[in-house]
Amino acid sequence: MRKNKTTKNFTNFKMNDEVYKQRRQVINVIYDLKNHGINIPRIDVRIGEDKKEYVLGKGRLNDNIIWITPKALNKGENYLYHTVLHELVHTIFGYGHSRTCHLMKAYQPEVVFTKEKLIDIFKRYYNLYNNKKINKQMEVA
Repeated sequence: MRKNKTTKNFTNFKMNDEVYKQRRQVINVIYDLKNHGINIPRIDVRIGEDKKEYVLGKGRLNDNIIWITPKALNKGENYLYHTVLHELVHTIFGYGHSRTCHLMKAYQPEVVFTKEKLIDIFKRYYNLYNNKKINKQMEVA
């Protein structure tokens, strides 16, 4: 079955040279995670606009697809990492927003962390998710 590539209130841009470059920026963040030893599934990346002006990105829970806006791409490297990693936590691990985690707040706070610190926070979610998966597998065995 083919995955639904659209989401509520979001318009995907048609692919052209500019959209390809923007999409490539997001994919480079994903490859950087892999270069840090983080084994994540293939992620579908869409670039477009949300009807709500303040939205920087969206991720469908447990579905390995994210949508990123040009606003997130144009705010600088740390904002881009923050947005992409935030959406990846939603779409890969199925976690929602958190008032206590800088990375997972519902509204992006002023980004004060470097991309390395953001990757470290992402690794915590990665390890938490994988430890839960291992524990479930041990319960079944």
